[in-house]
Amino acid sequence: MEIKTVTNIATEYLRKQIITGEMAAGQRINETDLASCLNVSRPPIREAFRILENEHLVVNIPRKGTNVTEISMKDLQEVYQGREMLECYAIDILKIKNIRALPNVNASVKSALSLPIPSQDNKEEVFAHLNAFVDFHIKLIESTGNNWVIHFYNSISSHLARYQFVYLYIPESGRRSIEEHQHILSLIKGGNYDKAKKFMRKHINFTFEFLRNKMLETVK
Repeated sequence: MEIKTVTNIATEYLRKQIITGEMAAGQRINETDLASCLNVSRPPIREAFRILENEHLVVNIPRKGTNVTEISMKDLQEVYQGREMLECYAIDILKIKNIRALPNVNASVKSALSLPIPSQDNKEEVFAHLNAFVDFHIKLIESTGNNWVIHFYNSISSHLARYQFVYLYIPESGRRSIEEHQHILSLIKGGNYDKAKKFMRKHINFTFEFLRNKMLETVK
């Protein structure tokens, strides 16, 4: 059983607040107020800031404090380019190693299928689906056994989740994603790596195009 430290608790709280938009892009985070809110001392908050800065969720501005990082069209495009490169290359590695059995990825899909369809006005339910959605991709990356690929993916996954959370507010998007994950897994199990890679790219680009159009609408 995992025992969470005060730093873990503060980090998870902040990460969730940022991913779900409860803490807005660009918002300044008051260290003293946050410590009071969580009933903890300030050192664990500072350590949480350090962890989240490595995840590109916050940025420390000298003499101004810690702010939630901004999101933008340029950022969306760059993080999705990174995602596509890493996830498609992960399938290449599986092909080279002839890895077909992916028990952890399969378990992730089964866990996602057990979740109820989220109500679009319930952030907790959408967040639960997000965790299942993200877990599939992380487990797939981990299945490569390539520590650097895993490291690079982990460095963008939390920031990427901010955009994925927005996508999962589309009605039926969660179910669609799970079905697509099942298809990718099935192709890999059958040794159809090239088809799996092609479908993964389509899966990623569909989400990107939706988010891109969503951002374009907000600036009209």
